[in-house]
Amino acid sequence: MDDLRTFRRQGLSIAEIHRLTGFDRKTIRKYLLDPGRPRYGPRAPRPSKLKPYKPYLTERLGAGIWNARTLLRELRERGYAGGYTILKDYLRPQRQAAWAVAVRRFETPPGHQAQVDWGQLGVLEPETERQKIWGFVFTLGYSRAMAIDVALDQRLGTFLRLHEEAFYQLGGVPAEILYDRVKTVWLGTDDRGEVRWHPVFLDFARYWGFTPRLCRPYRAQTKDRAAYYAPFRAWSAH
Repeated sequence: MDDLRTFRRQGLSIAEIHRLTGFDRKTIRKYLLDPGRPRYGPRAPRPSKLKPYKPYLTERLGAGIWNARTLLRELRERGYAGGYTILKDYLRPQRQAAWAVAVRRFETPPGHQAQVDWGQLGVLEPETERQKIWGFVFTLGYSRAMAIDVALDQRLGTFLRLHEEAFYQLGGVPAEILYDRVKTVWLGTDDRGEVRWHPVFLDFARYWGFTPRLCRPYRAQTKDRAAYYAPFRAWSAH
């Protein structure tokens, strides 16, 4: 504020000082009339109520728990006194960062990751009865090599058999495999928001030594549908 008095001694008007400094004219006038007025700096930011709980949130997000209501309930049990909005504002950039990683999930080392797509291709209509056809695609993340097959049912035994055939065709088992939320893999979430894997499928994953992971729901970019249907279009053309 010493500059204000200097400008004033040089004969500048309050309007000219305002243009030079950007200070509000009322503020300039106050300090010129009362140079002894105490000077206040910016207020120190309030400590965040969420800060002590961020390590816990990092652990829970790493476990795949993203539901803000679930996390709020857990934080309340640990003494959190803040609001829901603060938590949502904190989670938003965390979700965006996780989403960026999900989109780049195929940028992985050889043998690290694969994804499975398992869905209905169409219907056969023989003379007796209509029969659904299911498509199975197993895609390696690094090389994008594929093992594809078709089935006449979606039973768990068929699903696991197609995995074993893919391992044989591609020459090994990746460290982790990504899945949609299909009932042969995922049975829902528990009270803590953690994944409930199908027990037989989980035993199968342990036997073969891979870690199953779920793709985030409602994220079209995390599943390349064009790549999924392309091999079946080529197959049906023959």
